[in-house]
Amino acid sequence: MAVQISKFDDVSVITLLPGRKLVIACDSLGAIGPKELDQVKVSGYTVGRFACRVPLMEVIAVGARPLLVVNTLCVEPTPTGEEILSGIRDEIEAAGLDPRISITGSMEKNVPVSQTGLGVTVIGLANGDASGKGEGLRWGLGAPGDTVVVVGMPKVGSEVRLGDNEIADIPTLLRVADYPSAGDILPVGSSGILSEARKMARRSGLLFVPNPGSEIDLEKSAGPSTCLLVSLPSGKWADFCEHLAPTGRPCFEVGRLVAK
Repeated sequence: MAVQISKFDDVSVITLLPGRKLVIACDSLGAIGPKELDQVKVSGYTVGRFACRVPLMEVIAVGARPLLVVNTLCVEPTPTGEEILSGIRDEIEAAGLDPRISITGSMEKNVPVSQTGLGVTVIGLANGDASGKGEGLRWGLGAPGDTVVVVGMPKVGSEVRLGDNEIADIPTLLRVADYPSAGDILPVGSSGILSEARKMARRSGLLFVPNPGSEIDLEKSAGPSTCLLVSLPSGKWADFCEHLAPTGRPCFEVGRLVAK
């Protein structure tokens, strides 16, 4: 059987066998960290947590199970590299991975480094048919009349910090995915809520219509996926909020999906 490679927005999907797919996502980060020339000063540990969180969320959001995290760290092993790796290890544990066996990667060992830079790739496994709409791959599940909900707040740069209950994290995403009536789920990054909501609509051949007078900025960058979108059948909003309550994350109804 020939290997089939498909592109699904921010993830690549490789069909190995019928019902078996590798799902691959990646993210990069630069000039954010503890080094001399970094523009946003945060700890290496914080860098590791958020740099890993983005591709983990992208893989989980389409229904895949993360298997392996690949880190390419453009910093020296000690101290910055080890600090970043410590954050990556804690982040993948939140996704149910064993950091002793589910991480591989490399660091810069030849020249001094004055600015933080890294990339993180996550490889996951999903079951699904060739269309991308089969069991285990969450894609194109929106329907006309669905409500579009944002979980978390868009934040970027120095606004982003660990322990902030206003931003989405891996346990929040897992809780959202566990809701029986949840449709498509999209982590929101630098392109903002409006752009991602339109992308969600396109997956199902629909249009996104924003609510007038939204409580949050639909065009603001959400940095390292500080919020996420989910489509819900009409009438499920209150029940979903009750389901989400244990996470302590805010949620907002921002629009709906309509037929073209």
